[in-house]
Amino acid sequence: MAPVDEYDGFLVDLDGVVWVGRELVPGAVATLTALIESGKPVVFVTNNPGRPPAVYAERLREAGVPATEERIVTAGMATVAIAADEAGCGATAFVIGAEAFKSMAAEAGLETLEGEAARAAEAVLVSGHRGFDYEELLTATLALQGGAKLFATSRDPTLPMPGGAWPGTGAILAAIETATEASATIGGKPERHLFDLARERLGPARRVAMVGDRIASDIDGGRRAGLDTVLVLTGAGTREQAAAAERPPDHVIEDLTGLLSG
Repeated sequence: MAPVDEYDGFLVDLDGVVWVGRELVPGAVATLTALIESGKPVVFVTNNPGRPPAVYAERLREAGVPATEERIVTAGMATVAIAADEAGCGATAFVIGAEAFKSMAAEAGLETLEGEAARAAEAVLVSGHRGFDYEELLTATLALQGGAKLFATSRDPTLPMPGGAWPGTGAILAAIETATEASATIGGKPERHLFDLARERLGPARRVAMVGDRIASDIDGGRRAGLDTVLVLTGAGTREQAAAAERPPDHVIEDLTGLLSG
């Protein structure tokens, strides 16, 4: 039996599963299109909040996948919601990350600060971006020393890219936690927040599988959320890691086409 026949719906990671950097994984578009057109609902989940959900949906549609903004859930969405709830709507925040992540924080009701003013922020939100520098590390450190609460989209150490993995949010977060001895509340995978939000958008599907490329976030997180799991070998995970996992994935497939053929 192919995995597709075991489930009513799927949560599908993007980086390392649908694409690697700007390159689409062979077979991914055809497989996802077949799933959706056959009535199997798919919600795309990503720990990368570098783009708004609408942009991810547009990229999928341009590739040929019939995706809508409502079917995209990012760790940024979950993280800003948690920060606004715990720090309080209207709380001041220093946000490390792409402009899309900063906009999400502001839309969630946080007052985002920049420069020296951010050293007195009540919350620090962290996500990976290529412009991270010592000044951001210093600002976050001073804010946290002053009592700010720390939030981050993930602890993923790397991001799959053509030619080799790039440092991810976890690498930046490690620098901040090392400098401050603070411990971040995580909004993305493997914590439940993102999975629960995605599960709500999936609708009434009863048997749901999480499809991802990373053991520590996709597979372990899916397990914690009560989902079956499928490891795809086009990103960060390997068969050896799957075999050594405390709770191995239910299926290990070479790429997304394995959902249809097993």
